[in-house]
Amino acid sequence: MWWLQYRSCARFLPFRWSLVRNLLIAASVTSVVTIRPAFASSSSASSKMSESGESYVAGSSSVAFVTTPDRESARKLARSLVEQKLAACVNIVPHIESIYMWEGKVTEDSEFLMMVKTRTSRIDELSKFVRENHPYSVAEVIALPIQNGNPPYLDWIAQTVAEKADKSE
Repeated sequence: MWWLQYRSCARFLPFRWSLVRNLLIAASVTSVVTIRPAFASSSSASSKMSESGESYVAGSSSVAFVTTPDRESARKLARSLVEQKLAACVNIVPHIESIYMWEGKVTEDSEFLMMVKTRTSRIDELSKFVRENHPYSVAEVIALPIQNGNPPYLDWIAQTVAEKADKSE
C-alpha cells in the first residue's frame, strides 16, 4: 500500500519542482535587489527625523542593565532615576535567576532586572547614582549602545533625558 501513497504524491512532483524553481529564481533576484526597511538605513528618506532635523545617531542612546535583590529596591531606584531625569524609562523584569561567582563561591540568587533607557552621555552619572543608592556593595550597571530602533521612541529618549550638563561650576 505504500506505493499508492508514492503514486498519489508523484503526480504532484512536477508542481513541486516548478515551485522550488520559482522560489530559487525569486531568491536569486532578491539577493541582487536588496530592499532595506526604513529603520535599517539612517540615510533613508522615509526614516523619521528628530526635531533638529537630523536622523538618530547610532549609539547616542543606551540601555543599561541593573539587577536588584527585590521588587521594592528596583521600584525605588527606577522611580528615582526617572525623577532625576537620568532615565526616560525603566522596565523591571521580575524573578530572574542569577548565578555568579562572589567571594570565591558560586552563588545563586533570585533578582529583579532593570532595563534603563537613557542617553549614552549620561551613563557615568547613572552608574554613580546607582552605586550611591543601591543595596548591594557592588551594583551591576552594564550599558549597551542602541544602534537603531523606532525613530519616534529614540527621539522621545533624547527629549526626556537632557544631554550631560557641562561642569562649569
